[in-house]
Amino acid sequence: YNPVDDGTSASSSALGLLPHQIRGTVVTYTMMTPTVPAFPSCTACSARVIEEYRKGGFDFVKSVCCDVDGSYLESVSGLSGFREEAAKMMDECLDWDDDEEDVM
Repeated sequence: YNPVDDGTSASSSALGLLPHQIRGTVVTYTMMTPTVPAFPSCTACSARVIEEYRKGGFDFVKSVCCDVDGSYLESVSGLSGFREEAAKMMDECLDWDDDEEDVM
């Protein structure tokens, strides 16, 4: 897989394509960069993070770096809300009544 960077991609940078993942295999000594849609709550490139960076510049970076537990960036990106929603869905999914028996 050898993508061509025409400069129009959202992953394009001054150094070419910037992959979110690089996967390799020792068996064939090859690497590939899978192409997947951007994660809306990405802590690096989500629209909310980019917007906050543009508004705050270095102050935003400083706030992120000085946050001890990482919750600030997770909150800005929406990752904390995503995790809460996923946990809620898992709780609902695993909330089965043990008293019910399968009827076959």
